[in-house]
Amino acid sequence: MALEDRNRVVILEDRVENISGAEFPLSFDKHEVSYSLEELKNALDIKIVHLTPTEIEFDLIGVDASIANALRRILLAEIPTMAIETVYMINNTGIVQDEVLAHRLGLVPILANPEDFNWKRSEDPPTDQNT
Repeated sequence: MALEDRNRVVILEDRVENISGAEFPLSFDKHEVSYSLEELKNALDIKIVHLTPTEIEFDLIGVDASIANALRRILLAEIPTMAIETVYMINNTGIVQDEVLAHRLGLVPILANPEDFNWKRSEDPPTDQNT
């Protein structure tokens, strides 16, 4: 499959869809395409589809899916998030172990303004207001 014949690659929040399988980036049907930064600059095209102060939707044209996925990961890493770091269990009678439950809570991203929270200092005891 030639580079021009590839389908449109769709970058979603958690994955890249509609890509052709390749053993390594920039290889199509066992034919290697040499990588050159100058060629990438010439082939790269970004078309803004939708733009608001909090969202952007754009078409990234002329790049390999691995580069599009790397860009997606970089953009996601730059989004500020909050997460639960320390969990105090008083009486867990459920089937899920304390450590597993605390870990799962820590994986949930929290959309919140950090300035709205009272932060616990290291010398303060934990309370309902600062933990």
